[in-house]
Amino acid sequence: MDSEAADCGVLSESIVFLEYFSKLGDPRQPGKVIYPLNEVLLLCLLAVLAGAETFTDIALFGEKKLHLLRRFLPYANGTPPHDRLGEIFAALDAEAFQRCFVSWVSAMTKIPAEVIAIDGKTSRRSYTKKGASDAIHMVSAFAAQQRLGQTKVDEKSNEIVAIPKLLNMLSLEGSIVRSERLP
Repeated sequence: MDSEAADCGVLSESIVFLEYFSKLGDPRQPGKVIYPLNEVLLLCLLAVLAGAETFTDIALFGEKKLHLLRRFLPYANGTPPHDRLGEIFAALDAEAFQRCFVSWVSAMTKIPAEVIAIDGKTSRRSYTKKGASDAIHMVSAFAAQQRLGQTKVDEKSNEIVAIPKLLNMLSLEGSIVRSERLP
């Protein structure tokens, strides 16, 4: 695939991504918006795909890749610093953002809305070496229609015990529940 075709594909995918977030309200005062929401969302998507994990990482990505970002949108005022990114996301309606995100992920993965994926994780940096606290274990369920459910695994327990509690939080009638353990 040549570079021009790849650029068209990436541009097309970014437009699709932004379409899923087009109904997400921007609570900021229109006359005071320096960084348009669609530019912020695209910056965050590309930065996270490139490995960014924090607003600081995203801001650094924006500084270093501004020329790349401008291939998609104007970014007339550049990209926001990390503290501004935090303020923008704090102002957004979290439930509306989650609905947009779930719709986009469901469309990209082509997983039917009725399928629910279960996954267990240990939270990074949640364990102290001196034994003051145990690592935090979480079980998550991603359901395309029902959003995300999550519950903490009780101490001295495991994922198998936590999964029924998590499933009880979701309305599952007529759904397929899938749990995969990867090697």
